[in-house]
Amino acid sequence: MTETIIQAEILSYLKDRGILATRNQSGHVQVGHNWVNLGAAGWPDIIGCLPGGRFLGIEVKRPGEKLSDKQKEICWQLFVIGAQIITATCVEDVEKGLNE
Repeated sequence: MTETIIQAEILSYLKDRGILATRNQSGHVQVGHNWVNLGAAGWPDIIGCLPGGRFLGIEVKRPGEKLSDKQKEICWQLFVIGAQIITATCVEDVEKGLNE
């Protein structure tokens, strides 16, 4: 299963639970002769807001994949300031993370 499919399943699950979330675009694209950055490196694949206003970040990985050092750094910084951070390979990982 691709990361894109896992992300779509997670976003559908979050929507069903009434949690506002979106896919965080990253990387860069060429527009004419210029390159445009779509997002900052290391930020979670899915970002959202939990009831009560708490920031939600979900880093989506295929089974067996690991977070990069930059992803670990950003997720830790967000966690330290109070964000709910989840690393997920499937919807069940998100469900478990939200219930902890």
